[in-house]
Amino acid sequence: MRNIKILNLYNEALELNGDTMNVTAFTNRLDEMGYGYEISTAGVGEEADFSAFDIVFVCHGKPHNVSAVSADFVRRREAFIAAVESGTPMLFTGSANMLLGKSFSMQDGKTYEGIGLFDFTCTEFDGMYVSDAVLAPSFAPEQRMFGTYYRCEDVTFGKDRPNLFRVSKNLGGTGAVVEEEGFRKNNLFATWVLGPVLARNPLMLKELLRLVLGEDYRETDFSLEQRAVDMILAEIG
Repeated sequence: MRNIKILNLYNEALELNGDTMNVTAFTNRLDEMGYGYEISTAGVGEEADFSAFDIVFVCHGKPHNVSAVSADFVRRREAFIAAVESGTPMLFTGSANMLLGKSFSMQDGKTYEGIGLFDFTCTEFDGMYVSDAVLAPSFAPEQRMFGTYYRCEDVTFGKDRPNLFRVSKNLGGTGAVVEEEGFRKNNLFATWVLGPVLARNPLMLKELLRLVLGEDYRETDFSLEQRAVDMILAEIG
């Protein structure tokens, strides 16, 4: 029986708006499939060997919390990028995405370094973008998902932009969400979608489970969760 090793990085500093439920949604399905799992955590200054884990979660946090862990994450850059290149499944949500860009600036004028995995920068602003959206994922472009956004960062993109989602409908107005959203590199999924995204979108949860389990993936009943998504999408139109 496989024992899945999970890393929840910076769990105490981040995990805002219930995004830790992404981990719970994932482990609940492992339970149903009959697999064991072990959740490890690592904070600032604590070591974590990315290559030793089957999946890595970095959850949403307020920008000032993300800035507090940025220097520690930058010191992990080489090991982290090696894990991305090797295909380790990962999920970044919300403001944690700022760690993956080149840099991000706060309202107090301070700028913090990211690891530069993707070509973008962020700037915190005094306010909030709030939006619901209909999303077409890159891993299943004919399917639709539901996204909720609470963002207080403007994003400036460079030329290189491997998107995770195409936004087919945005209810929040200009600025909240653009036509393409999130980032993907190999098995790293990064999105500003909150909710939490895995608890509300069985399509994405199943995709990550398949990436982690491979041939050991076992189908479980997602009909209730899918019905909830279908109802929301029908209301949005």
